[in-house]
Amino acid sequence: MKTPALLLTLAVLACSAFAEAPQPLTDMHKTLSAAGQQQKMAFILLGRPTCGNCNATKAMIREGKIPVTADTYVMADLNIDDAKTEGEFMRKYAKEKFGSTLPFIVVTDAHGKALASSSGYKDAAQWTAILEEAKTKAVAKGPATGSTAPSIFKTPPAGQ
Repeated sequence: MKTPALLLTLAVLACSAFAEAPQPLTDMHKTLSAAGQQQKMAFILLGRPTCGNCNATKAMIREGKIPVTADTYVMADLNIDDAKTEGEFMRKYAKEKFGSTLPFIVVTDAHGKALASSSGYKDAAQWTAILEEAKTKAVAKGPATGSTAPSIFKTPPAGQ
């Protein structure tokens, strides 16, 4: 009787080990560069350390309630109070529609192209739906050119 319980415990631990949240980076350029190198999507959060909505979102990611995992995403945790960081984020993603409530989130493909965006507090189900929207758009783009393995990302033409 102890063997099935032990096996179940080991299975749960093994699954959770593979579904860990990514270690957030604090630089948007490094995040996008890492996403490109690793052929992963990026989850970019622009907020502030004292923001309750931002901290709730990050907690849901750490707890596995939002499926932002290290095997699929590179994550950025950017501080809106840093003028340079905010400026870079807004220049790159100015066309995205954000409300006036933090956090501002952009989910990108491996090349930094926005696939989905949102702002303000969301529960885990709402964030999961946003991530699914982004994945659907990424898959629709097709495999990377010149890749030996299937990928959900497409390499842009030279010069873009």
